[in-house]
Amino acid sequence: MIKSTTTKESNYFEIDTHEIYYETQGKGEPLILLHGYTQSSIAWQSYVEKYSDKYKVYLIDLRGHGKSSPFNNTFSVKSASEDVLKLIEHLGIRKIKGIGLSFGGDVLLQMSCLKPKLIHSMIIIGANGDWNSQDFPDMLDTFNYENVEKFQWIYDYHAGGDEQVKKVLDELANYKIKLTNEELLQVETKTLIVLGDKAEQISIESVVLLHKTLKNSQLWIVHNMGHYAHDDDNKNEFLRLSKQFLSFN
Repeated sequence: MIKSTTTKESNYFEIDTHEIYYETQGKGEPLILLHGYTQSSIAWQSYVEKYSDKYKVYLIDLRGHGKSSPFNNTFSVKSASEDVLKLIEHLGIRKIKGIGLSFGGDVLLQMSCLKPKLIHSMIIIGANGDWNSQDFPDMLDTFNYENVEKFQWIYDYHAGGDEQVKKVLDELANYKIKLTNEELLQVETKTLIVLGDKAEQISIESVVLLHKTLKNSQLWIVHNMGHYAHDDDNKNEFLRLSKQFLSFN
């Protein structure tokens, strides 16, 4: 854990039959950081200090993940997005900024379609709003609970242990999102779309199309990076450019 001079607070928000876990750190405009599928908010921990000097950062464990309640029904991106919208409403936040990786990016895109005026600006990494896990049978054959011994890192993200991990991996087969042009044309959010040119399951053509459809967007194709285009060798540059992008009003 990176040491910080700001206080971290953790809370649970109850929605119907499940709870959503979230943490806050810093002061200023609200900024939500949303993780990828099979991850949790832990994936953003090393970034928080870089944003919390200017923003009140909200780290959210999306439905079924992390310290939030395990899945108790069929997964959908829309349901996960509605969870975050209900949390934001509960917190009395009228305007947010956001960064989302993969699943988290799809959640931000879905949120911006459901509430076009809520998100002031957002950064979408490795997501395009049009993805179905059934189009990648080789991935589903490999990335599942029967092979969980190959993916021991997943346990580091989930407080619910083996039961929760199994549900997360089982529900991957239900992952699908298909935002229409009509929905995306309603989006007013200033958007930075980020993709590594070596990403295997999101094509450059698909994010170019998303960029052309969103009326207020920029596109950053990161050379020699894969799905995690914001991390590793590109982390410092991503932090610099993301803070610059989010700072514009």
